[in-house]
Amino acid sequence: MELCYHFLLTSLERLIFLICRAPSLLVIGKMITARIRRVNARILFVDPSTRAVGLTLNQHLLRLNVPPINVKVGEIYDKSRVLRVDKKAGLFLEIPSPTPSPGFVSIHDVSDKDVKNVEKKFREGSLTRVRVLGVRHLEGVALGTLKDSAFEGSVFTHADVKPGMVVRAKVVTVEPFGAIVQFSSGVKALCPLPHMSELDNIVKPPKKFKAGAELLFRVLGCKSKRITVTYKKSLVKSKLEVLASYADAKIGLVTHGWITKIEKHGCFVRFYNGVQGFVSRSELGLEPGIEAESVYHVGQVVKCRIVSVVPTSRKLYVSFTMSSNRVIQADTAKVGTIVSGVVERLTPATVVVSVNGFSKGSILNEQLADHHGQAAQLKNLLKPGHEFNQLLVLDTEGQNLVLSAKHSLINTANDIPSEISQMQAGAVVHGYICNIIEAGCFVRFLGHLTGFSPKDKAVDRPIEKLSDVFCVGQSVRSHVLNVNAESARVKLSLQQSMCSSPDCSFIQGYFLLDQKIAALKYSGPSTSHDWVKYFGIGSLVKGEVGAIEEYGVILNFKDHPDVVGLIEHHQLGGSTVKVGSSVKGLVVDLSDGVVNLSLKPELVGSVSKDGKKKKRHRAAVLDLELREEVNAVVEIVKDSYVVLSVPEYNHAIGFAPLMDYNSQLLPQHHYDNGQCITVVVGSIPSSDPSGRLILLPKGSAQDSNISSSKRAKKKSDYKVGSLVEAEIIDIKPLEVILKFGVNLHGRIHITEVLEEDCSEHPFSKLKIGQKVHARIVAQAEHSAKTGRNLKWELSIKPSLLKDLEESTASEAELNHSINDIIRAYVVKVDAEWVWLTVSRKVMAHLFILDSSVEPSELKEFQQRYSVGQAVKGRIIGVNREKRLLRLKAFDNQCMLENIDDTQKTVSSIAEHTKEGDVIGGRIQRILPGVGGLVIQIGPHLHGRVHYTEIVDLWVPEPLSGIHEGQFVKCKVLAVSRQAEGSVRVDLSLRSRKLDDSTTCAPRFEKINDLCPGTEVKGYVKNVNPKGCFIMLSRMVEARIILSNLSDEYVENPQKDFSVGMLVQGRVLSAEPLSGKVEVSLRKSTGSKSQKLDDVSYSDLHVGDIVDGQVKRVESYGLFVTIKSSELVGLCHVSELSDEPVLDINACYKAGDMVKAKILKIDEDRHRVSLGLKESYFDSDLTDDENGNENDGGRVPMDISRAPQMSGGFNSTLVLPGPEPRASVPPLQVALDEYEGSDQEGDQKAHEIANGSEPNVKKSDRRLKEKARKQREIEISALEERALQKDIPQTPDEFEKLVRTSPNSSFVWIKYMAFLLDLADVEKARSVAERALRTINIREEEEKLNVWVAYFNLENEYGSPREDAVKKIFQRALQYCDPKKVHLALLGMYERTKQNELADELFDRMTKRFKTSCKIWLRRIQFSLTQGKDVEYIKSVVNRALLSLPQNKRIKFLTQTAILEFKCGVAEEGRSRFELILREYPKRTDIWSVYLDQEIRLGDTEIIRALFDRVTCLSLPPRKMKFLFKKYLRYEKAQGDEERIKHVKQKAMEFVEICRA
Repeated sequence: MELCYHFLLTSLERLIFLICRAPSLLVIGKMITARIRRVNARILFVDPSTRAVGLTLNQHLLRLNVPPINVKVGEIYDKSRVLRVDKKAGLFLEIPSPTPSPGFVSIHDVSDKDVKNVEKKFREGSLTRVRVLGVRHLEGVALGTLKDSAFEGSVFTHADVKPGMVVRAKVVTVEPFGAIVQFSSGVKALCPLPHMSELDNIVKPPKKFKAGAELLFRVLGCKSKRITVTYKKSLVKSKLEVLASYADAKIGLVTHGWITKIEKHGCFVRFYNGVQGFVSRSELGLEPGIEAESVYHVGQVVKCRIVSVVPTSRKLYVSFTMSSNRVIQADTAKVGTIVSGVVERLTPATVVVSVNGFSKGSILNEQLADHHGQAAQLKNLLKPGHEFNQLLVLDTEGQNLVLSAKHSLINTANDIPSEISQMQAGAVVHGYICNIIEAGCFVRFLGHLTGFSPKDKAVDRPIEKLSDVFCVGQSVRSHVLNVNAESARVKLSLQQSMCSSPDCSFIQGYFLLDQKIAALKYSGPSTSHDWVKYFGIGSLVKGEVGAIEEYGVILNFKDHPDVVGLIEHHQLGGSTVKVGSSVKGLVVDLSDGVVNLSLKPELVGSVSKDGKKKKRHRAAVLDLELREEVNAVVEIVKDSYVVLSVPEYNHAIGFAPLMDYNSQLLPQHHYDNGQCITVVVGSIPSSDPSGRLILLPKGSAQDSNISSSKRAKKKSDYKVGSLVEAEIIDIKPLEVILKFGVNLHGRIHITEVLEEDCSEHPFSKLKIGQKVHARIVAQAEHSAKTGRNLKWELSIKPSLLKDLEESTASEAELNHSINDIIRAYVVKVDAEWVWLTVSRKVMAHLFILDSSVEPSELKEFQQRYSVGQAVKGRIIGVNREKRLLRLKAFDNQCMLENIDDTQKTVSSIAEHTKEGDVIGGRIQRILPGVGGLVIQIGPHLHGRVHYTEIVDLWVPEPLSGIHEGQFVKCKVLAVSRQAEGSVRVDLSLRSRKLDDSTTCAPRFEKINDLCPGTEVKGYVKNVNPKGCFIMLSRMVEARIILSNLSDEYVENPQKDFSVGMLVQGRVLSAEPLSGKVEVSLRKSTGSKSQKLDDVSYSDLHVGDIVDGQVKRVESYGLFVTIKSSELVGLCHVSELSDEPVLDINACYKAGDMVKAKILKIDEDRHRVSLGLKESYFDSDLTDDENGNENDGGRVPMDISRAPQMSGGFNSTLVLPGPEPRASVPPLQVALDEYEGSDQEGDQKAHEIANGSEPNVKKSDRRLKEKARKQREIEISALEERALQKDIPQTPDEFEKLVRTSPNSSFVWIKYMAFLLDLADVEKARSVAERALRTINIREEEEKLNVWVAYFNLENEYGSPREDAVKKIFQRALQYCDPKKVHLALLGMYERTKQNELADELFDRMTKRFKTSCKIWLRRIQFSLTQGKDVEYIKSVVNRALLSLPQNKRIKFLTQTAILEFKCGVAEEGRSRFELILREYPKRTDIWSVYLDQEIRLGDTEIIRALFDRVTCLSLPPRKMKFLFKKYLRYEKAQGDEERIKHVKQKAMEFVEICRA
């Protein structure tokens, strides 16, 4: 208030205090006029004790407006003008905001130090810097400060605090839960105990946290002025981007977070400002078998990568693995496959890698290289993150893959056996030593396949210890001596004489790995990347002599200081060198970072002096041929190889191995420098992966068949595109082998002979010895199986002989598309697939069911195709990655012109199957009962055949002659996609339907095709004590109530009408809207039937007196069957008696004979309203006596039981099965919907035949006469309204109706629906309130129906609807059973798909009604339908078991298992049944339910195994009899005679045991 006073003095020059004698007459806020100076002021306050009145002259207070202040709290304004200085109060400023605003600085906020002369330091009109502290809206002034400390630091108010910012704060207090810290501006924050240190499980605050200590913190979050900070060093010093909102989360973002919770399935990670993410177990980076708790702990700071984010639902998924580049394979890595992997970590014995990004694998040290010395070098250089492009899966150990990086195993992966059946005696295969014993060596191949080599077969010469010549993990070539499949033993030989390498694969792998090791070793930033190219083999380089040692001369290179050169003394060539001199030498080897050079004149002189790069002239090397014998000179001898020069070919540098796979530890052949040897060319640089000339010693080379005379010949100059003349030397089913040139071979693929449009066989005109002109189209790949190197691919297509561009274009990409017609040739025929070749690089396959639609042809599938046969087909699938096509045989059923544009884009899931197709199929399963058939129509596609679509005619046993595995011809009736994403295909086996015949037995596919009186046939689907359901077609089912099953009394429907029984009847009613059909099997004979068919509703008249029998008694009236007919009329409770009927059940019961008067007839809807009041019959007798009416009283009529109906009339008289009224959504049923039948006991009549009837006592004749005339008037009005469909059309009519039936919720709900149709929502609400007040308190169900209708009304029209529904819900809880109200609201949420609200309601219901088994089962069913995972379902079950009483747990577990069978994962249901039966093995009811669920699934093996288990139990004979009978029924339905005998035999054995 002091501030207010001082400011008012400043702005108005003085503060007016008027001391009034009567201050009670003043009113605060009232405007008054002062006498001294005429001004308008507003009273601020009145102090009765001092009789002082406070006034204000501020304009915004006088006008009661918002003060004109446009400043922001915390902002700094540099050029604020001093308006006035009050040495006691402070400074008055003008703050330069968008519009100048008044400000005030208290004397205490002028400076950090005490200021004595404020007026001297701050003069009026001077400019100063101010920070706004707050705003006083009453005075219209901003409060500020001029203290220097206020301008320091980034945080001044709570609004300045941003998540993630680093701040310095002072510890104020230290509590057990954390520390309270204060920023320099005075803002306080909390540092929780877990965030006070990086350590886990902090019990007490660290010693650093003392009152007064200043520390550096990072802000975690700020909500409602509650600031939390962290002192974790890894977070405070983090340089990564801060994640403070879900909107900032971007896929791939790497940031820091801390673990808040660890579960089995993953971890929860918290970020700044409350952002939380989830890390699934697969993203934790754990090894298989390692739990997350052993690696991580709560509170640990982790580096995370954002994987996916949904900001709207606040869902964030992160990963602890930083690499997002993964190779995803279509299938799980199997033994023998080639995969890629990234090194994750290194252990002393293994290298752990991540395979394809989702699997873990381990590489043993000895599996890193074929050469045992290189394996150790590579292990020392490997680091996490290194990628292996190719790894061979040797074996699997649980979820871990055992991998190998050996070059020999990867290159021969396809030839390495994994099963003993693949081993053949005499074959030489690659493997590795897995164990060494005194008797011999064990050699492992793929998987667990192992062979044994005895000691005498391991080496060529006798030795003492095998460990001296072999080591565990060594790569070997093994010769198969013997294979014993029975004992699963393989005998091998490892002798070098039998297992030597015929090629140079060992030395090639050595050099390739050596290059890789050099790249890893010299991959630093200081190393030039082109040094390997600069020091290429055969290059001439210049270097400076750095030192002369005993082993040679050391050279340094100016441009490559990291590279060391070495010239051995024998390579000086007679030259004399000195330290510091420059020399030029020829690079002869490059290994392990050392460059070997030679100064021999013959080697240096062989380099061309032309060109700047001074590279060796290679023309001579290119003249070399494979397997050619040459003479070479030993230049350098290394540990694993020798460096040679070939004088004959311009001193070309080559390399020869000193060892082989099996001889790595054996003594090697000794070579001397300068020694001349004979070698064979193994690989030339142009084709060798290592880029080196590989030479093999003559003793180890095989098939050296090129003589020196042939070397002198001019080499061929053939290339792709050359036209050659070749001779046919062999004709095979799929290729022609030719020879041309000088000992050159090639082949012509079967697709490279004729053009695609030719129909004759490609090889029909070719003969062995014939010469043809061919064009080279490609160089063939080497075939390891045949051992022949077919060098060239040829073509003799006429178009290619003219132009090669067509061939190159076709090979560049896969140009085939779906629905193209192509010709392919058979390569192989399997049991269910035909593999074909379309071209040299494109394959195709044809499924058995795609080969034909005729069952006879499908049976002979393998006999119809032979290798080389031409097949014409249509493409229905393209796999461009594998270059594989899927075909459908081209016949009359798949002509291209029948394929329109809409059919060309069929879903790949449906595999191009569309409605109307006639296709081939195979019966996969015969479903029990009338389930029909499951037909396989594709590799992964199945269809269903309805029970009525198996045969053409209506026969008693449609499954006769049908068996599983049978091929059938079927027609596609419909293809649809289910809600869960699967595809449903409906099929038909009816032969006449396949031919589109119109003469086949009719199947009514639509209810509109049915009309009352139509003769129909069908199969019984199921039977119950109230009747049965029959199948008229795959789309239409009908109900037959008990009374319509037969003309005779049916005591046991299950006995007389078995499932699958063929019946014939006639339609009573068909309701297209509800899909309900009523059928009767009763038969009428003789003239009486003919007479009954001629009677219709027109034979009835209002006023007729009829006899009838009470069919059913309801609270609202009687349903009466008119005598000698099937017509049912309703007598409302108000028409039963002239006196009020208190208890209708005490007066009438079903079967009573009554006499009734017809009050109203509605022919269109087949309704008859009756009256039983005595006054009706008394008045008729009076009419007869007085003769006032000619037809006043009629003799009771004998009405027909089934009136004849017109063909297009779909009305019904007998309604479908009962449905609980609470389950019918209120306000969603039209007013003209029918009701009132013998089966719909819960639906109440919504119309009363007459309106309000006078309650007149019949005491004398005059009163009776008056009542009769009134009744005639009412009947006349009713007849007029009958022509207008007799539906209430106005609110008055509804008012009359609700007065007649005040306790009928049905009427009230119809009234509400009528008002909603008029868009009068408020009136509908008022009607609902009236209904709740009017309906008798005892009618709880009626009230509940109105509440449910009220729920639906507010759910549709409430604003906001959630709050409106909740208010009505809370009110309903006070009047009705809370459990029923909760279930009603839950039903509405489920019906309207409000799943989140339903989930919240389930949480409340399971807490409030935790002992209700029904509530828990509803929750589980809801969770299963929502697709919740298994772990969530288990958590709900565990909670339920803790809440439910003991007597309900078995029921709950059983029902849960049934739900999991029906809605969830069947395996979980099996597990739950097994757990129950483990505790209660003698509960045959549970065994029976378990068996029923398995029978419903139809897995025969599981069902029979379960029956065998249960029939082996030791149970009482009565229970065992029940189980054996159930087993026998199943085998009679699904098995054969042998299975039936098996069951009977087991039963007899049990009987014998019991007798014993």
